[in-house]
Amino acid sequence: MTLFKACLNGDEPGAASLVSEMVSKSQPSAIWAILMHAAAWNEERDFDTPHSTIIIHSIHQMIQELGPNLDILSVKPPTSKLKTPKDLSEPLQKALLERLALHLAAIDHWINERGPRYNVDTRLDSLDMTMRNYTQSIRKQTHMSALSFALRLGSRDDPVRLRRMTASLASEDPDNLGHAFIMPISLVSELPQASYKLPHQAALWHLTEYLVRKVPQKQPDGFRVDDQMDKMAVSTNLFKHKSLIGTAIVEYGVLGHNGIFAQRIAAAAKTGLVHSHTVDWLLDRLKQNIRVKPLTTQQLVADRLIKTKKGTDWDQLPSGIDLPNSGKVRLWLVKNATDYWDKMMDLKSDVFEEVIPDISKKDWPVVRAAQYAMSALNGAPRASHVIIFTQAIWSLAEQGLIENSLAALQVHRMLKQYLKGR
Repeated sequence: MTLFKACLNGDEPGAASLVSEMVSKSQPSAIWAILMHAAAWNEERDFDTPHSTIIIHSIHQMIQELGPNLDILSVKPPTSKLKTPKDLSEPLQKALLERLALHLAAIDHWINERGPRYNVDTRLDSLDMTMRNYTQSIRKQTHMSALSFALRLGSRDDPVRLRRMTASLASEDPDNLGHAFIMPISLVSELPQASYKLPHQAALWHLTEYLVRKVPQKQPDGFRVDDQMDKMAVSTNLFKHKSLIGTAIVEYGVLGHNGIFAQRIAAAAKTGLVHSHTVDWLLDRLKQNIRVKPLTTQQLVADRLIKTKKGTDWDQLPSGIDLPNSGKVRLWLVKNATDYWDKMMDLKSDVFEEVIPDISKKDWPVVRAAQYAMSALNGAPRASHVIIFTQAIWSLAEQGLIENSLAALQVHRMLKQYLKGR
């Protein structure tokens, strides 16, 4: 509760220090539940999408990709291609967690009278009836009713029906930034277990508050719902769509939304959160959002993009973010990866771009980790898109949907464009 209160009270250094102290002393699942509880109180005022749960998912994925760490992760993560030296990965994992707590303290929060509710009756209908009522309540825009049915569905040990139906509803009209799909997918991926009662309820309040505003009151023509929501769908292979996904990375749009949207589609397709018909529907929306003809394989080569298009230069270096473990990460990069780190942080974009085509296979893990550090340890504590985009693009490279060189180039260009001071 101390960490939760520090976030809601806007105590940025306190939140970062508290979460750092909790590592190795608390169950990892409890740490993530507390952070999700704070995220559920995020009231986004600048854009009509709370980015708190989106960035939690992104940073959680980054930490998993950096390798096993039982002080922060509940289970050993799936095997990743990212073989980072342990003396870099562990302080970077801690710094990412601290950066997350700092962010949750820096954002706007709901006032008590308008924020999450905890005393909600759950209806004891059959699961099939509860699913229908959950959908109907969202379409009728009755928030508390939708929350009641969501709590019933979420009480299961593995709430597959809740996650599948939420993903399906969020797919119907993802909007021109992909927000209405990105946020619910991120939240259900990080939903605290029902045993963490208050964080679980607050997260579902946050989800349903958003869905009743975003989901169409009538299902769009041509949208096909999966009849089997009691289990995950068969994974959908996106390799035939590599040119579209690559184009979304190059034409990443305002604050990188096209690239982030593409990655969330790929993740949902791989895990079976949505079935193949919904994947096709989402890819069509992605194509509309990009608004240009998909690039060819030859046009998506990093070397060619470097020669034909110039990245943004910085006027000044973005301010650094001070965290309990940020100094250790920067020191490692300066001592062991100075050629890459110094070039990434140079004011001129092309200083790093020019070396990308020549990066050797053994160096990619350090380059990727350095870009994680670059996005998280610099700029404004409230900023989220630079981190979300960085993780999303490298996740697509992890799946083999884009090349490492394209990922490094486009992450670098996005960070040069959007990574600013406080």
